[in-house]
This record gives sequence, structure tokens and C-alpha cells, in this order.
Amino acid sequence: MLTADQAEQLAERLLADRFPGADAGFAAGSIIRGQGRALSDLDFVVLYDHLPNGRRESFTVDGTPVEAFIHDGETLRWMLRVDSDAGKPGMHTMVAEGRIVGPRQDQARRWQALARDALAAGPPPMPQEMRDLYRYLITCRIEDLQDPRGPADRVATGAWLYSSLADLILRGRGAWAATAQWIPRTLKALDPELEAAFTAAFDALFTRQDPAPLTAFATEALAPYGGLLFEGYLSHMPPESRIEGG
Repeated sequence: MLTADQAEQLAERLLADRFPGADAGFAAGSIIRGQGRALSDLDFVVLYDHLPNGRRESFTVDGTPVEAFIHDGETLRWMLRVDSDAGKPGMHTMVAEGRIVGPRQDQARRWQALARDALAAGPPPMPQEMRDLYRYLITCRIEDLQDPRGPADRVATGAWLYSSLADLILRGRGAWAATAQWIPRTLKALDPELEAAFTAAFDALFTRQDPAPLTAFATEALAPYGGLLFEGYLSHMPPESRIEGG
């Protein structure tokens, strides 16, 4: 496994050999943070002056997996906007935490400052319509857990609830949401007791097939946003949601 310094050197080499003409890059991810594991990859955001379109590439160099995100200023701005609207700051984090490499770093430093400011400010507030949608869908899944169901159904329902409940809890508290292994880490940083209860509820479902703790946890988690929601839920499709024709 590479050290952070070795990963930075690899990024320098990649920029010269694989992305000639690029202005700069951000070497990022768990290796750069000093938290890498045997199978950790190198996240690498590459910045050009202009491209026809942004893209993402995955490849391996000298045994190290690399996830490369290739952008110019306009496509990077779009990607940051998408992540901000979703409340999940994947690109913000890579740019904010990354080690800058490359021959023309001034613009990269400006992007890094912007990303750090955005992370510190937090995501935009979750719209009421989105909160109600989460309440409605989580309510339906809780009811599914309360019905007699087989283990496969319970696991599938729990898997959906895991990320959806985390999204509502984190965004509802004004924090950035997370994905995969970052969900428990982000919850713990926000509220260790909350994360412990969250993890225990899902552990009961996944290891003991006991839905009761998760049902209770989810019901309590919805309370600050109006509680369970089914009766009276209403969602309008936008006016342009139609296709004319015979």
C-alpha cells in the first residue's frame, strides 16, 4: 500500500504521462488522508483549461487502483452543483482535501478554497417536499417490516432504509449526507449516541431478523419532521411531465 507521499508522486507521474496538457490535479482519498488499506484506491481529480466534456476513468497503475475524475472549470462547477443539490459532497471533499500537483496550480488553489468554504457552510436546506417524500417512503417501508415477511424481504427493506434514514437524519440536521461506509462515520461525527442507536437497530434486523428496534428507531427519527406520513400525502408531477401523441 502506498504512503501519502508515494501517492502524491504517483499523481504527479499520472498527470505527466496519462493526462498531458492538464493544468493540475488533486490527489485525494483515504491514502492521502493516511487511512488507506490494502485495497484502497487513489482518487485523482484532473483539471484542464478546457475539455469537450468531463469524464471518469478507472485503471490500475503499478498495482494501485486509480479513480480519475477529469474536468475543466465549467464541468467541475457543474459537478460541484450536482453534489451540493444532492447534499453529498464527494467532489467537494476530494478537491478540498486533495494534495495539489501539476505545473499550473493557481486555479486549482482557487477551486480548493471554494470547496473548503462550501464544505464548511454545509448543504442547502432540504426542501419540504423532499422531507415529506422521505417521510412517506420510510413510513411505507416501516409498514413492510411490520408485516410477516421472509428474511430476504427484511434484508432488502433494511438495505433501502439504511441510506434513506441516514439521508433524512443528516440533511434534516443541516449536515452533509453520506454514502456507503461514510454513513456511520458521518453520523458518529455528528452525534455518537445517535450513530450507536442507528447501528444497533440495523444490526438487530440484519443479524437477528428482529425488525422491532429498527421500526422504533425510524419512527422516532421521523418525529422532528412531522412523524409518520401516509394519510393525506400529496405529490404533484411537474406540468412538463407529459408526452403527446396517439
